[in-house]
Amino acid sequence: MDRRSFMGLAASYPAFALLSGPCKAESGQAPLTGGAGGGGQPIVLSGEYGYQQQSMRDLPAGTTVDARNASFKVANSRNSDPGVTMGCDEGTLPVNRYPVVLRDCPGVRFIGGRFNGEVPQTSAWEDTYCNSAALLVRGGSTDATIEGIRARRCWDAIRFAEEAAGFRLKGCWLSEIRDDAVENDYLLSGTIEDCLFDGCFSGVSVDPAKNKERDGTKELVHIDRTLIHMHPYLSKGEITHQAPVKATDRSPRLRITGSVFALAAPNMRGFRRLERTWRLAIESRDNMLLWLPDEPIPYAFPMPPSGFKVLKGLHARQYWDNVHSQWIEAHRDVARFSDEAL
Repeated sequence: MDRRSFMGLAASYPAFALLSGPCKAESGQAPLTGGAGGGGQPIVLSGEYGYQQQSMRDLPAGTTVDARNASFKVANSRNSDPGVTMGCDEGTLPVNRYPVVLRDCPGVRFIGGRFNGEVPQTSAWEDTYCNSAALLVRGGSTDATIEGIRARRCWDAIRFAEEAAGFRLKGCWLSEIRDDAVENDYLLSGTIEDCLFDGCFSGVSVDPAKNKERDGTKELVHIDRTLIHMHPYLSKGEITHQAPVKATDRSPRLRITGSVFALAAPNMRGFRRLERTWRLAIESRDNMLLWLPDEPIPYAFPMPPSGFKVLKGLHARQYWDNVHSQWIEAHRDVARFSDEAL
């Protein structure tokens, strides 16, 4: 069967199904609990969904969606090298800017899934900016838990939008992210714990931009035991990256515990954002700030509060290599791509 016939056959099947029998645990994980209706069997996504968006809406409170054996394509550009003369909205390539959307699904637990992105990695940031996120949680999906996702080469990886307060992001591995690993520009309270952001232009965005009506000053975001490695990309004529937390004065307060921020570009942007991050931190303990370049830290760089230990150059790179490999080894249940060793 050729690919076109296969995709046509696949499209005739429902995007998800309720299992009538017990759910079998995969990869040595404990069985899932809390399925449809707050106690039934999980909804299961399985197989290769390609460029077909999977949109789930109005699920019963507490539904579990098991996507551990599902794969999705993320594509935001209609051509492979967007530029000034041909932007990311022009061309013939297929796009799938929001592969999975969860809407009006309070208490949903989404676990697993591989999101393989085709977002261009070498074009300029501003030319590649066709908005996209691998997983979008929005509209009444309060207290959502997103767990064990593997995503790479996306624009944004995971986005929490309006009415998605109380989110919990746990045990996710996100890499080669052209913009935000986590976008929380609605300034919601939530927790990011035990995650690996293995290369991103911006780590956690809590920036409402021009939406002046948004005010997160009474909200709280907890970043706990999370590794954030910044990766430089071409942006406004230079290879650079933003701050690990993209904050403004209206952003939520921050609790940063047991986490690592690794900075890769000696010409990194976002010093003012970094300064705000330290100011917004109501708690900071057991953290590491790694300055990975051999170049000295710039004089204007805002140093972190006392809850951070700072390492530079070779020592910083050795420390990152160690915690990076430890995280991957400790999370063998997170999905891998075919070109990644278990």
